[in-house]
Amino acid sequence: MEQQDVERLHSAAKLYPVHAPELDDAGEVPMITLGGVHVSVYLRLDEHGTAWMRLSVDLDAVEQELLPDGDALPMELLIGGQRAWWGK
Repeated sequence: MEQQDVERLHSAAKLYPVHAPELDDAGEVPMITLGGVHVSVYLRLDEHGTAWMRLSVDLDAVEQELLPDGDALPMELLIGGQRAWWGK
């Protein structure tokens, strides 16, 4: 993959202000799609009424060009600018 491929994928990204997650009763939540990866960030209330932020990543439709080994997408998760997770 080259820089122009990255820029093409970024340009094709789509933001959905709301969509209904299939496996969750959170109602309609925002989602972004990039390279076939669907990412949602939304709030859930626990039984005590405390709001928890949930990050959901759906890899079912990931584009093959993002799978260098053919089976796993390399990812990095930053929280507050600090690496919280990195791997495949």
